[in-house]
Amino acid sequence: MKKLRVGCFCETWISGGIESFLYNMLLHMDLSNVEIDLITARLGESIFTSPMEEAGIHFYELSGSYKKFRKNYAMFRTLLQKRSYDVLHINTFYGLSAYYAVLAKRAGVPKIILHSHNTTLRKSAGRPLKMLLHGMSKRMFSYAATDFWACSGEAAKFLFPAQLLKNRGYRFIPNGIDIKKFCFNPDVRKQVRNRLGLDEYLVVGNVGRLCFQKNQMFLIEIFAELLKKNPKSRLLLVGEGEDSLKLRRQAQQYGITDSILFYGVSDAVEQLFWAMDVFVFPSVFEGL
Repeated sequence: MKKLRVGCFCETWISGGIESFLYNMLLHMDLSNVEIDLITARLGESIFTSPMEEAGIHFYELSGSYKKFRKNYAMFRTLLQKRSYDVLHINTFYGLSAYYAVLAKRAGVPKIILHSHNTTLRKSAGRPLKMLLHGMSKRMFSYAATDFWACSGEAAKFLFPAQLLKNRGYRFIPNGIDIKKFCFNPDVRKQVRNRLGLDEYLVVGNVGRLCFQKNQMFLIEIFAELLKKNPKSRLLLVGEGEDSLKLRRQAQQYGITDSILFYGVSDAVEQLFWAMDVFVFPSVFEGL
């Protein structure tokens, strides 16, 4: 029996939300009759890569940069011809990625899924231009997909034109989580708090990419005020990202560096949740 060949695309592959979604979904599926390729413009370091490779998922990197559009499109066309996918699953957070659906349609891929994971773009000097490109791209390219998925109604509205949603609708795809993995374990909580030197502290925690969207800068402001009221507090930041250096400098400016633990990424994040007393997630925007 011929295996169903599926290509899963995302702009970059690191240890972020889309990567976590694909990891959770694919590794809980029966892949015995499915061949999965993970396609990305830039293949970075990720805690999800090795387990997925062990499960038989193949990784294909395009140019190595999501900014090299023409090279990425050319390499993607070549890959489509080489691999002849039955299904292409495009995971994206903005409209420009919908052009990959156009390329897939031209290549004759029968099932093309455009999956929205976001509700807006971060504030920046170039945001007005990016939003303009996003709006133009979603109106010009979304039609090429055969199926429309989103993690929320707001995410669907952000990526898919109103008329398209009215005529064809979308499928709500929950961000599946293995909840058994997160069932509280008091013994492990004690072990982790002891290992991190947090036994006697009120531990405030956050898990997410260190970036504008997740808003850890505001969290550090909050924590600085908390420390004035309760010096026996600690902030546990789990994740990595482009704002790492900026956040460390902010901690230095407030004079609270010794009270913040920059943990980095983890493949046992549930244990770090258990070690926290308070979880704070002050995102500026989310797909949900």
